[in-house]
Amino acid sequence: MRHKPEVSVIIVNWNGVELLRKCLESLRQQTYRRFEIIIVDNASTDGSTDFVERQVPEAKLLRLARNSGFAGGNIEGLKAAQGDYIALLNNDTVAAPEWLYELVKAMEADPRVGICASKLIMHHQPDRIDSAGDGCVTSGHGFKQGNREAGSDYRRQQYVFGACAAAALYRREMIDDIGFLDEDFFINCEDTDLNFRAQLMGWKCLFVPTAVVVHEVSSTLGKMGNLSVYYLSRNEEFVWAKNLPARLMIRYLHHKLIQELGGMAYFCIRLGKWRPYLRGKWDALRLLPEVILKRKEIQLRKRVDHHYLETILTPIFQKKLLKDRLKRLLSFH
Repeated sequence: MRHKPEVSVIIVNWNGVELLRKCLESLRQQTYRRFEIIIVDNASTDGSTDFVERQVPEAKLLRLARNSGFAGGNIEGLKAAQGDYIALLNNDTVAAPEWLYELVKAMEADPRVGICASKLIMHHQPDRIDSAGDGCVTSGHGFKQGNREAGSDYRRQQYVFGACAAAALYRREMIDDIGFLDEDFFINCEDTDLNFRAQLMGWKCLFVPTAVVVHEVSSTLGKMGNLSVYYLSRNEEFVWAKNLPARLMIRYLHHKLIQELGGMAYFCIRLGKWRPYLRGKWDALRLLPEVILKRKEIQLRKRVDHHYLETILTPIFQKKLLKDRLKRLLSFH
């Protein structure tokens, strides 16, 4: 008799057949075996689905008729998932053999934890961190903790604001409680939104340094192309409008304005992406009535107080954060 899988690993793919080969091979090497693989294909044209059917017959393959983005693809994957835990894994990752074991062990040790964050390592700089859990600044903007820092500096298990959805584990009970990714985000910031809702509802996120994954950052989407800039520009407004309680919105409004000026300087002046950046802001404004409806439901269900939220948000004037952003703005590499 086949046992129900404890973990459902969902991989969303779009024209990433070469990436899938390495990602799926790493899953076959996992020491933890009670999991199923669900591959959601976003209407690829590169033979990805043929490869999966031929080489990974044990996986559930969902062929979507159109590209539903990262958010929509994972939502479809969740519908087919049977596990008590849901793992999201990018197709451009390679998981260490102990990855799933370490995440499940950490999750089972603390019922308050709804999300476990992996230690994501940069593929081209294996001694450097891509994400050691995610943070969120007082302007409502998500960021990768430890990005480009030495991996040896992040060895301690600790609570963090959230997880990068490129490699994360979610408790099904939490998803049933707060919902999953918001399909309207399509790509970018959807994990920040989910992290924020989890925190508002009182769930914890734990960074698990022993759950290691190598990440070929932005291999599928490309680095800061027009599509990425558009959705980042639009969706960070969704995060702010949906999740910040009114009192904190007022308190940190000047932080939000500083964030907007910095974003315009970087994307419009530094990268020359005026059109997608401004179109994103316009569409965020146009869709505001729909976002407000979602906001009302979220704020009515909030279980934590403002003081707690202030302790988990990173001040926008934090010295290290300012230094990193200034370096990014002035970098011409």
